[in-house]
Amino acid sequence: MRFYVSGGGTGGHFFPALAFLECLIKRGFPALFVGSKRGIEHRLREKVPTESLFLEAKPFMGRSFMEKLRALLSLSSSSLSLYRRLDPTGISVVFGGYASLPLGLSSLLKSLDLFLHEQNSVPSQTNRLLSRFARRVFITFEGSRKYFPQEKVVKTGLPVRKALLEGLKLSRQTALDELGLEDKPTLLVVGGSQGAEFLNRLALEIFQKTGLQGIHITGEREFQKVSDFYKEKGLKVLTLAFSHRMELIYRASTVAVSRAGASTITELSLYGVPALFIPFPHAVHDHQYYNAKEIEELGGGLVARQEEATSEKVIKAVDRLIQFREEFSKHMSSFANPLACDDMINYILNEGR
Repeated sequence: MRFYVSGGGTGGHFFPALAFLECLIKRGFPALFVGSKRGIEHRLREKVPTESLFLEAKPFMGRSFMEKLRALLSLSSSSLSLYRRLDPTGISVVFGGYASLPLGLSSLLKSLDLFLHEQNSVPSQTNRLLSRFARRVFITFEGSRKYFPQEKVVKTGLPVRKALLEGLKLSRQTALDELGLEDKPTLLVVGGSQGAEFLNRLALEIFQKTGLQGIHITGEREFQKVSDFYKEKGLKVLTLAFSHRMELIYRASTVAVSRAGASTITELSLYGVPALFIPFPHAVHDHQYYNAKEIEELGGGLVARQEEATSEKVIKAVDRLIQFREEFSKHMSSFANPLACDDMINYILNEGR
């Protein structure tokens, strides 16, 4: 039995697919990963642990008429070339995004069993389109349930990479020592791949006004400027453009100020780190806001719209998270499912096979 897995265009679709591939390998299943040559998955292709295929898939939503036409043409040619490679006894698992539509369509044409995973509260157009043909739709947030045929929906949570799961064994002191930080309340600020500039500016004010020990992941563009600022002010803030050791970062953090992508929320939840979420205001269908609201209603964090997120309001929210950290952390930890990958595979294997 061979698995065909696709998800990409952005990290939010690619990293859960990557985690699922790791789980398939651990359980001895052969797999082919299908992505786009223009997505983040192609730039990070050396991280894909299986055979991979990158197609000329292009984004459709929010594009001009000519760009949409080119996207449809590339979809047709990509789906046709992929169709020829699919084993009719295989299983397809799609994580959404424009990069995964060719696999979805090719699987339908080849009559392969198709399974979907939706990361966000508001689903991608790809998953909405394919859901009527899928055997199961696995979801992360309860909010997305209403967009799919109810009899197909199973809440498994979001697959998480092996390194993050193994990092749960770390003690906080070990993480602090490796990062060169002291044993005191530590604020994590992380903006993600989109919209980091606003959070970077906000973080400068917060750390300067509070003097909190911090970890600030800035993104490549503003790393040097932000790092120089903290050094000049004598602030104890570990500044990173990006980190491949997020297990250390999460374990060392007391609370966070963050965007509200599904992967970030899930990873914070795994480590029980409560957060003030400031959703990226230009996210498609405002899905980050609805992601964050579900966590706030669960009691695991707080939400502030970007236009309302002044440094004064953010500092008050951070103080509240630190003061009631134990309670927030308990509710935050209840969201993630560290066995999401295995749960998905078990459902797939039990679907009439």
